[in-house]
Amino acid sequence: MRACFAGVVGVTACGMSWAATLEGQHFDDTVVLGQQKLQLNGLGVRGVAWVKAFVAGLYVTTPSQDAATLLAESGPRRLRLKIMLQAPSSELTKSLLRRVKRHETPESQARLAERLAQFAAQLDGLGELMPGDAVDMDYLPAKGLVLSRNGKAAGKPVAGEDLYRAVLQIFVGAHAIDPRMKQGLLGVPA
Repeated sequence: MRACFAGVVGVTACGMSWAATLEGQHFDDTVVLGQQKLQLNGLGVRGVAWVKAFVAGLYVTTPSQDAATLLAESGPRRLRLKIMLQAPSSELTKSLLRRVKRHETPESQARLAERLAQFAAQLDGLGELMPGDAVDMDYLPAKGLVLSRNGKAAGKPVAGEDLYRAVLQIFVGAHAIDPRMKQGLLGVPA
């Protein structure tokens, strides 16, 4: 386990494997996605003032503290959100759409429009998010962006690595929604 997790790492209940913990939310060190083992790159909390909405964990094939490297990666990836407060998923959708509109070029927005609308509808379809829910945004090269809630798919995969990259930029890109969350997801010590 990297040194940056020194303050948030704990032993899982079985006592045999390590897992990362932030704000009481537990994340496995590795996951298997599309028959490929992914490693936890980092954890970050999304909050405004004293309200904490979720803890995000980013899983990649090759961990890196460089956002550009992570955004350029072409293999499977997982962005897992562990929900910490009750809220409609439409709030997450609105934030996502606002960020894509703000930070993608008009050309990119035009290319993404139909697929982004499809993904936004799936996200809206999650309904009321509850504390303890796990929302996964996975990228599988052969399928595309796969959304799931608590391990259950929320619709058909939405094609396009460019779409996944646009979503991931919201979390770790140059204009990430929360600089502290970005730092955590990059595994950069505070």
